This record gives sequence, C-alpha cells and structure tokens, in this order.
Amino acid sequence: MTASLLTRRLVITQFLCALTFAVAMLVHWPGDATRASALNVAYLLIGAPTLWALFEASRDPRVDVQSRTAWRALRLAVGCWWIGDAVWAIIALTTGARPSLSIADAAYMAFFPIALHALARFPGLGPTTAERWRVQLDAVIAALMMGTLFYYLAPLEREADGARRWLADAVNVAYPLLDIMLLTAAVVLWSRQTDGKSVAIIRLLTAALAVKTGADLLYARTVISNARLITAITDSGWIAWYGVIALAAIKARDQTAAPMAAAAAPRRMGWLPYLCIGVVGLLFLDLVQGQAFAPARGVALSLLALLAAVLVRQAIVSRESHRLDRLAIGRDAEHRLAALVHHASDLIMVVDTDTSIRFVSPSAERILGAPAEAMIGTNYLGLVHPDDHEPMQRLLGHLVQHPDVRETLVCRMEHGGGGWRWVEVVCTNHLTTERIHGLVINLRDVTERRELEGKLEWQAFHDPMTGLANRVLFSDRVSHALARRSRMPVELGVLFIDLDHFKVVNDTFGHAAGDLLLREASRRIQGAVRTPDTVARLGGDEFAVLLEDASPLECHETGERLLGQLTRAFTVDGREVFTGASIGVTIAQPGATLDELVRDADVAMYVAKGEGRGRVVVFEPSMRDEVAERVHLVADLRRAIERQELHVHYQPQFDLRTGEVLGAEALVRWMHPTRGNIPPARFVPIAEQAGLMVEMSLFILDTACRDASQWRRPSGAAANLHVSVNFSGRHLQDAQVVRHVADALTNASLDPALLTIEITEGVMMHNTQASIAVLRELKALGITIAIDDFGTGYSSLSYLQQFPIDILKIDKAFVDKLGTTDGDAALARAILALGDALGLATVAEGVETMQQLEILQSLGCLLGQGFLFSRPLASRVFAEMLSSGNLERLAGDVLGIHDPTISW
Repeated sequence: MTASLLTRRLVITQFLCALTFAVAMLVHWPGDATRASALNVAYLLIGAPTLWALFEASRDPRVDVQSRTAWRALRLAVGCWWIGDAVWAIIALTTGARPSLSIADAAYMAFFPIALHALARFPGLGPTTAERWRVQLDAVIAALMMGTLFYYLAPLEREADGARRWLADAVNVAYPLLDIMLLTAAVVLWSRQTDGKSVAIIRLLTAALAVKTGADLLYARTVISNARLITAITDSGWIAWYGVIALAAIKARDQTAAPMAAAAAPRRMGWLPYLCIGVVGLLFLDLVQGQAFAPARGVALSLLALLAAVLVRQAIVSRESHRLDRLAIGRDAEHRLAALVHHASDLIMVVDTDTSIRFVSPSAERILGAPAEAMIGTNYLGLVHPDDHEPMQRLLGHLVQHPDVRETLVCRMEHGGGGWRWVEVVCTNHLTTERIHGLVINLRDVTERRELEGKLEWQAFHDPMTGLANRVLFSDRVSHALARRSRMPVELGVLFIDLDHFKVVNDTFGHAAGDLLLREASRRIQGAVRTPDTVARLGGDEFAVLLEDASPLECHETGERLLGQLTRAFTVDGREVFTGASIGVTIAQPGATLDELVRDADVAMYVAKGEGRGRVVVFEPSMRDEVAERVHLVADLRRAIERQELHVHYQPQFDLRTGEVLGAEALVRWMHPTRGNIPPARFVPIAEQAGLMVEMSLFILDTACRDASQWRRPSGAAANLHVSVNFSGRHLQDAQVVRHVADALTNASLDPALLTIEITEGVMMHNTQASIAVLRELKALGITIAIDDFGTGYSSLSYLQQFPIDILKIDKAFVDKLGTTDGDAALARAILALGDALGLATVAEGVETMQQLEILQSLGCLLGQGFLFSRPLASRVFAEMLSSGNLERLAGDVLGIHDPTISW
C-alpha cells in the first residue's frame, strides 16, 4: 500500500469518525463523561493523519519549492493545534473537568500567527514581501473590525471577583476572531489564483478554516449557553477541519513541479481596510449618538488601532514604491513604469515641471473616474479643485527646488462622474532619477476618511442629541465675542436656562420621553432667538444662549420670550407635560472674562430657582455673596459628620387614647462650631442638592438603630418601641440601600420589626416600578414602611395599592387647618378613611393645640405626634424621660387627666 493511498484512507476514516461522533452526541450516547473522554482521545487519533498528510506535501518533489515552504509552515501550525489538543486531553483526563483556561491555550494561540505566515508563503500573492505583509495586515484589520463588532453587540464586563472567568471568556471570543483573520487571508489568496488546481487547493484550505471558524464560534456560545446540540456540531466541526486540511495536502501532491503562477494583474481587495474603518466608525458614531460613552471608548481605541494599521499598510506601499524606484535604475522606462503599476494599488502619475501629465497608471479610472489615456498631456492642476490650487502650486514649486524631497497634501480632485473626491497626494522629486526625470505623484482616495473625520469633528463641538453647540464650542464663541468686544464697544449677554421639573418627567415617563422633550425644548429656544445668536446645550437639562450686540433690555426680553416658550405644554408620546424654566441673565461688564460671565449667569439661574422657579433673574453682584455662603455651607456640611456636629433628636409618637409611647421619629440637628444651631430647613435642601443625603441618611439610620436598641427598660415596658427614619429620594435610588438597612440592624442588634422607614409621597411616585421593587426588598427584611406627608403629592390610588405600606402619616399642613376659621376636616377624615379601607395605621403629624387633638380623636385618629406632647428630644434626654415614665405622664396630662403648663 502506497503512502498516498494510506493517507487517503486515513482521511476517509477521519470523516467517518466525525459523522459517528455527531450522531452519537445527538442521541446523547454514550454518557457525557464517557463521550468527553472519547472525544479527547479521538481528536489526537484523528489529527495524526492530517499531520502525516502535511508532512508528505511539504517534501514531495512534485510540489513546487515555494509551496513546499508554505506546507512546512502549515504543518508546524497544525502541529501546535494538535499539541494543544494533547495538553487539553491530559488535563481533562487527570482532573475530570473541562479546563476553562490552561497551558493548552498557549499552544492553540501559537497556531494562528504561524498559519497566517504559512498562507502568506503560498504562491499567488506576488513575489514581494511587501505584498505578503499587506495581505496579512488586511487579515488583522478584518479581525479587529469583527472584534469591535462583537464588543459593540455584547461587551465583556469584567466582574470584581471574576477576573479568571473574564479572561477565559475573552480567550474563547479571541479564537473565532483570529479564525476570521486567517479566513480573510485565505479568501485573498483564493482571489489571486489563476490555475485551476491551485484554486481547488486554496478553496479546500478556505473551507477548512471556515469549518474551524464556525466550530470556534459555536464553542464560544456553548460555554455560555451549554446547548448540547451546538456542542455536538462543534465537536464534529473540530474533527472535520482536520480532514479538510488533509484533503488539501493530498490535492497539492497531484500538482506538477511548475510553480503556480499568479495572474498578470491579480485581483486585489484594497477596499477591505477602508470598509473595516467605515464599519467601526459607524459603530463609534452610534455609541456617541446614544451617549453610551463607556463602550464608545473601547470602540474609539479599536478605530485608532485600525487607522494605525492602515497607516502601516500605506507606509509599506510607499516603501515598496521607493524600492521599486531603486530597482528601476538601468532598466527600460516602460518596464519601470509597468513594475510601479503592477505593485501599487494607488494611482501613480509622472508630471513634468510644467505640471503636464506624462504618465498615468490604469487605476485612474477607478479613483478619478476617467481613463488614463485621456489624462496624458493634460495639465495636472486642471484636475485640482480651485480652492486647492494655491497650496498644490506651492507644494510642486517647493518640490522642484529640492530634489529627493517628499511632500504630502490632502486636496480635492475632479471626478469624471461628477463632483469632487478627496485624495491624499504624496509627491516625490525624481527629476534626477534616470529614465523617470519627473515628479512622481501617488494618489489615494480618502473621501470616506475625510467624511468620517468631519463627522467626528462635528461631534466634538456639538451635542449629538439636539444638534446644538456643546460646552466647548459655546466657551469658544463667548471667548471670541469678548475678544471682539475688547476691540470695539459692543454689548453682549449670556443666558443660562435650566428646565424645571425635568427630572420628574424623565423618571415618570422614561428617558426616551425626556430626550424628546429636550429636543423640542432646543427647537423652541432656537426659534426664540436671533439667527446670529449661539444656543448650546451644556448637559442634562441645562442650556445657554450667547447674545451679541444686544442691550441689557434686549437680553431680558429674550429671557422672557424664552420663558414663555418653555412654559407652554410639551407633547411627549401623545401626552401633554409641563416643565417651565429658570433663566439667569448676565450682561458683560468692562474687563469681564469668560469664567466670570459664565459664573454670573449660573449664579443668576440658581437664584431664579431659589425664588420659586419659572422666572427670569438678571445677575446682581450681591448674588455672589449668597452663592458663596451656600458654597461654604456645603463644605462645612461635608465635614459635619466626621466632626460629629450632626446629632439625632427624637420626637415621641403617642397612642391618642391611652397616652402610651409607641415610637419616636429620628430628626437630624446640626450644631455648627461657629454658627451655632442651623435649622434643618436651611441645611437639608442644601444636602439634597449637593448629593450628601445618602451619607446623612446612613448616619441617621445607624444612630437611630443603636439608640433604639438601648431604650429597653429592665422591666421590658419599652421592648416594642419603634424608631422611624426618613429616607430621601436619592437614598431610595441607591443600589445599596437594602444592604445599608440590613447592616444597620445587624450592627445594632435591633429587631427589624422595631424599625420604620418613612418616605415622602413624591419620592414614592418617581420611578414607580423601581420604588416598588426596593420597598418590597426592604419589607422582606421585616421592617415597617410609612408614607410621610401624605396628601401633599400626587400619588395614584392604583399604585398605592401596589406599595408594601403599613402607615400613612397625615401631613402637618392638614392638621394645622383643623379648628381654624378656614379649616376643613374633610381631607383629614378622607385620609383616615383611606387608611382604614387599606388596613393601614394613620399617624397625625404636627399636633400643637388641644382643639386639633380633640378633632383628630373625634375623627378616629389613634396615633399622633407634635409639640402639644413633646418637642424633639436629644437622645440622652429621650432615654431618661422614657425610662422614668415622664413621657407617658406628660401625654396623660395632655389627654385629659389635667392640663399643666410644660416648659422646655
């Protein structure tokens, strides 16, 4: 039996084994463990004939010398993959588990660069090293593009405790991407073949890489989905690709000893790198348009890598052109130009010193849309755009005066089909080069690149959602306006616009509705100002307008006009919503700087919000003091917790029938070291705006839980005393809120049933579904949920039934009206009836007079708190009065035993 016949029979055995394993895995026979062990051994047994077939092809004298070199490299590459299978099998058989990441991956990874080198050594890519490098670069560029596309569709997110798993997933994804690199090189090699047998061989190699690519893709998916059917197909594919490569090696041995000649003008895929750049550029623009800046950074890095690869590719082409110039010395001019045409994918021209065209390569029709023969003898500058004539003339003039100098310019040239194309022109002085005696001009079409650069440049200075100027461009326009103002007496003003209640719309109707509102608001602002005025979106719901050559009166009138436009109803998804706006106006004073102008407009806008929103405020210097005071207060508040300046006081809650103390509400107080006691009404809104409410709420929660755990008297009379803690909207939106509450209860050893979390009605209705989910998680801990200030918001009864609520707290505003001339007990009665219907307890806040108490008792209210019973008490005082029973005695006095005068 000959070696060739033996190889053919072994290959047939490979395909039969692949089919057998596919059927066995589809019917789930044998068991998983047995099948896995059999597969690990089968890969080694089935891969061995392939290595033998490659060995025979690499030394068969019937194969030409260049092809034998390629087959030797391919044999080494497949050997690395086979070694990887062997290491994998050993690890799997010894550990009994599939290794997610092991030393086998190093052998597998070695396969790809060696295989790429092997493909580049096959005949058909041209005789030069530069051509082979260019093909390999094209393959790498294609893999980069596909990797970016995978990252765009499903980015790998590295978990803090899963670095090894993330790395394993990244390696699994890398295999099909590197396969695509090899497949691209194989397709290019296939396109360059002209001999029928050579085409058949490369077609088999391409098919083998395609099978392997599919198998690796399915394996990467299998690692995640664990789909048995896909696993069966994957294992069959890994077995089958060995066989297809072996068939290619057998086919190669049937070749004659004559080398496989490439076509005189081989088909090229020069468009591939620019297609990849275009695809990645579109992905980047899509991510930036959607404001997905985190993944956009990864795509931007990939885009830079692609541009770098293309620049390297261009450098190779340029270097090859120089090499061909050196080789051309002493040869016939026609042979030299033919070589340049043959090896250059760009348009090549030879131009005399009078700019007349002496030679044009055939690629002229592809790049400039006109046949090369029609350009011979014409003026080169006649093809250049009129606006680019002067720089091109300067370049050519400088080039003529300096021999052996290279100059580069990007300009527009006329296209025979109409219009203009951007081209990158590389000019070299070869006036002294024998048989050339002219200026050699290389042209490359960069129209798509220029369009992409233009889009990126526009994106850098404009808001992608509204199309308005962004903060960078706005600052630049203001700087130029101030510079112009320093040269001539003109007036200018800046308006800062902040949409009121935009967050409510965004949280209630969703971010898509919020985006629609912002786009409509931007159109209204643009329609209310003059054409030369600059409108910018600074971020979020903040806009700015630069008014040049506008008097203070005109600036104020523009602000009022904008306010009128923005207070009209917006139609979002068929619904009318209202926002309004707060507008700050500042007029540039002599010597004003950009920072001062922007800061003063921002201060005026902040004052407009503080005065009740929905108004236009013109900046006055005194406003700076108020803002400075707020800045200092924010800085002091940030350090207040660390300095133990914040304290928690407790206001008791009583049973209005028996006077029993049932609980206490935790209230924060701030004793500033120099300012003294700062009222909560002063610092709580500042904490909310400065983003300090979560930290403050955590402090109150931890303190209240610790104090509540120490209130129990030895007799056990206070064993069931509840403590109530208010949560802000920001804290409720914190992803760690449930863990914070659980930690506070654990650290204080407090029964969860003794903690009540109070949230306001407005906070509850923002982002309703998310609020329901968080409250249910808190409820699952065993704590009590109360709605504070009930009746002042706009909650829906249908939503109210979905919230896990235990207590309704009647707002002090309703209690204050009880017993007054304009008072009406109907709302308080309705809230009590609603609580009774829903099975909820009700607590009246702010009870301050006996008349209010008597009305509440007559309405059936059972729980209350307020100054009539007790002001908020320091923790130590509250604990002492609770243990002594004084709190209950005071409540008993108020409830009718007698009416003493109590002084605090």
